[in-house]
Amino acid sequence: MSFDVSVSEPGRSESALTLPPTDSSPSRNSKSAWPTLAGRLTYKQQRTLTYTLFLLVPVVLFLGAFVYPIIDTIILSFHEWDGISPERTFVGLENYRTLFGLERFHHALANNLRWLAFYLVVPTLAGLGLALLLDSDVRGTYLFRTIFFIPFTITTVAVASAWRWLYEPTAGMFTTVLTALGLARYNQNWLGDPEIVTYSIMAAKLWAWSGFTFLIYFSGLRNLPAEYIEAARIDGASPLTILLRIKLPLLWPSTIVVLGIAGVDSMRVFDIVWSMTQGGPFESSSVLAVAMYETSFARYLMGLGAAFAVALLMLAAVVVMPYIYYLSSRVEDIRE
Repeated sequence: MSFDVSVSEPGRSESALTLPPTDSSPSRNSKSAWPTLAGRLTYKQQRTLTYTLFLLVPVVLFLGAFVYPIIDTIILSFHEWDGISPERTFVGLENYRTLFGLERFHHALANNLRWLAFYLVVPTLAGLGLALLLDSDVRGTYLFRTIFFIPFTITTVAVASAWRWLYEPTAGMFTTVLTALGLARYNQNWLGDPEIVTYSIMAAKLWAWSGFTFLIYFSGLRNLPAEYIEAARIDGASPLTILLRIKLPLLWPSTIVVLGIAGVDSMRVFDIVWSMTQGGPFESSSVLAVAMYETSFARYLMGLGAAFAVALLMLAAVVVMPYIYYLSSRVEDIRE
């Protein structure tokens, strides 16, 4: 038996067959040849750039969703357009002449002013009264607080549907209760009588809105300094004096919040009117927003509808500007 044994050549090792490592991959500590943008900016410039980028998105959204529609509506109010044709016809101030000559506009404007007075007075007093009632440590405060606030959480369409059933002239709850009590002579066509329809809708809104004003005032009462009230009681002040001289003045910030939001919301009245009467009967409950909607999307008079919108915008500005001025002055006082 023979064996074939191969012998490696002398002086040749296995390591000689291995290729030496290359320096093609960069070292971990090597720096990039191109400096970054942050490296070329100072710390103050980096902060400015960061703030600008964060503010860019909301600014673009504000311009696109708020400023542009207002400007386009104002421009549209000087044109005649049916909402379908690709071209608009410039008519100057003709839409405003037509608007100011419409009896419908004057009636809707008067209704908006009624809604403004209603919002500023009735829900404010109702919410304040409920808050004072529950602030007197009566039993079941948490239960009543929930009951009073629940209507505010219900959507306006649901509120309108419920109150339309209550106002139903033949089988509604009001008609049924008055008839059962022998007071059938007081039954009314609550949503069909032009003289009372607006006030009937206001009653439905009062039921829903009072929960909000109640919550604001109740929170304000619970945050009043207790030492002021205790000192007044020790001095022999009556509950009425404490209310008029201590509680109401200290509740002024809460009142400002309620009045400001109420004023803004009174200009936005649309959904409850449209859901309950659609501005009827005979446009007696119509407001500027309802008239604007019907003119634009039912009669396709987009230019005249835009004039309605501009008039509503001007009215809202007159209502809101005193509130904004007051808040601005308060901020300046705090800074000083």
